[in-house]
Amino acid sequence: MDLQDLILNFRKQVSDQSTPYLWDDDEALLFAIDAQDKFVRVMGGISDNGGTGAGTALTDLALTADTPTTALSPYILRIRSGKLLTAERNVKFVDEAQISSMLDASDYGLPTPVSLKDDDTGSVQYGVLGLEDNSVRWYKVPATDDTCRLHIYRLPYPRITAQEDDLEIDEQHHLHLIKWMKYHAYSKEDAETYDKDLADKNEAAFNKYCQEAKLEKDRQRFTPRVVRSNY
Repeated sequence: MDLQDLILNFRKQVSDQSTPYLWDDDEALLFAIDAQDKFVRVMGGISDNGGTGAGTALTDLALTADTPTTALSPYILRIRSGKLLTAERNVKFVDEAQISSMLDASDYGLPTPVSLKDDDTGSVQYGVLGLEDNSVRWYKVPATDDTCRLHIYRLPYPRITAQEDDLEIDEQHHLHLIKWMKYHAYSKEDAETYDKDLADKNEAAFNKYCQEAKLEKDRQRFTPRVVRSNY
């Protein structure tokens, strides 16, 4: 099912097939975009490591010499790992709470605690997250330009801007997005559209489906532990 078919099916289910629509095309498109985003968030994001060739606008971060930070896309939900392409070295990503207990592995002699100073340049060891929204702080500040290729979990990208665009999640989930679209539709504060009972019903049905889909995905991802019996 493509995005146009999804919106047509939504209109059939809410009896909104004649113009002027109760929910115009822009509203229906926003409902669909949010439904896919909501599903992806519950599932933990879409895995993206830049593929086997060139990276993408989200997976490749440009490190600039003497620049402590690099902007992160707001569509990145989680960073799993990163590697400097020129230096050919892995970079560990930590949060601001962890950095106070980190040790500098590059100093000679006894390891010293990490201290974030804008003039402390050298080989990048860590990317610190959470100091600023949508930004990564490098330790150490890069001495040379490089690119850090990430393995991330993200929201759908490129973003949908028109009904002619494609949904990114597997087709088996498309029809269930209509539940969240109907939640938005019946939540619209208008005498002809607002229906709290139907909104709540569709919200609950969508959340239930998302949890079931996540459990199924988790079962596929994790191998059950085998418990040995002594009997």
